[in-house]
Amino acid sequence: MTKFDELLKLEEALNKDKFGEWVIDNKHKGTKDDPIHLPFPNYTEAVRKFMKAVYNFIEHNPDYNLYNYSEILEQKGYNHIDIKTIDVSNMDDKCIMALLTYIVRGERFCDGLILSAFEAGTIQKCLKKLKEFVQ
Repeated sequence: MTKFDELLKLEEALNKDKFGEWVIDNKHKGTKDDPIHLPFPNYTEAVRKFMKAVYNFIEHNPDYNLYNYSEILEQKGYNHIDIKTIDVSNMDDKCIMALLTYIVRGERFCDGLILSAFEAGTIQKCLKKLKEFVQ
């Protein structure tokens, strides 16, 4: 059993998943009495399990110091991250986990960041790279 097992066991389900969809409010008028709700992503169960697995990893692996994920990424030269084009091929396990933390935590500030990362294949590449570390 490895520290990445909870994440890696989700790989197959995520590869078959649609990840989620945007919920757009078309039912309300946009008035003071009937305000329009902001769009938001509605994630699938597999994606929610993935998010939980990342948070569990952070909690159970304090040696990775992922509360400072931005600092870890910056030290590795990743100052400006484009989750759609980032190359993970040369990242070590700590950097991969910092990137996954960046994506999951970034959802709090940028709705749909996780969905974009899945649609771009970035998270799948990270999981594939993590798998290389345990084989």
